[in-house]
Amino acid sequence: MRFSNIALFLFLCISFESIAQVTVNSERDKDGNVLIFANNTQSIPYSVILNFTTLQNLTSTGGRVVTAIAPPGRVQLTKLRPTLVGQGTNLNYSYSFAKGNVYGKNKGEPIFLIPVAEGAEVTAQQMTHIENNLGPNRSNDEYVGVSFRFKEPTQIVAPRKGIIAEVKMSVSSNKENLFFADSENHIEIYHEDGTITRLMVLKPGSEKVKVGDQVFPGDILAESSGENYSSGLHVRMAVLKTEKDGSDKFKYNVIPVKFATDNGTFEVSKLTELIVAHPKEVIEMEMNKKDLKKYYAEN
Repeated sequence: MRFSNIALFLFLCISFESIAQVTVNSERDKDGNVLIFANNTQSIPYSVILNFTTLQNLTSTGGRVVTAIAPPGRVQLTKLRPTLVGQGTNLNYSYSFAKGNVYGKNKGEPIFLIPVAEGAEVTAQQMTHIENNLGPNRSNDEYVGVSFRFKEPTQIVAPRKGIIAEVKMSVSSNKENLFFADSENHIEIYHEDGTITRLMVLKPGSEKVKVGDQVFPGDILAESSGENYSSGLHVRMAVLKTEKDGSDKFKYNVIPVKFATDNGTFEVSKLTELIVAHPKEVIEMEMNKKDLKKYYAEN
């Protein structure tokens, strides 16, 4: 089968705020302070920016722009105190939010499993930006993730420890020879360092996990797909990091990561053929004692 690079891209114009995952409201306490709360209905933390356009006789420790983290549930984001006791107060604000923890950090460099069943033969390659396929004069070298191709259907697995953040597996298409679909089945995993892994091109209805589940490296997520793509069977993977875009909004950057092999780690920079390995030390890398006990009891 002839493979074409035209199939290897990630459509980045995805809205992560199609529904109100996070709402913000304010309350006053008995001392006249204004408390700003967030209600996060999702299973993972969100980053929130509060932009105060009016602060009359109120003082914020973070100034007029406050960035805070909203874990699942209801949490206080900030407290505004009266500047002059006994005087009137007024405020007006807007807010924006994004998946993940903008302040998240790694204790060490994370290593990912190739998200395919161990022993499978795969071809790894960087994806190219969609703009490069819209005309001969378009060129965009922005990093958008990687693709792993394989010849036989296989299982798609968690590349790293995390919490299932989103499952969209209802898309079914009868079209053939696709190089792009504006809606693809995908599963997202949130990691402790605040990043999110999105795995795309999955068999509809094949999910083995649900939102809120904890997964460990190598856990089965779904079945592979891609039969109706010009590039054949494959899975696409992008790791997204939430970052501030200016002072009052967020953006998602796709970042390169290192993958485990039997011979160490590598970053996908060119077309590479290899047999998938899931080294024990990588599987256990981010596990605590409780995780290890649970993992080996289930495996």
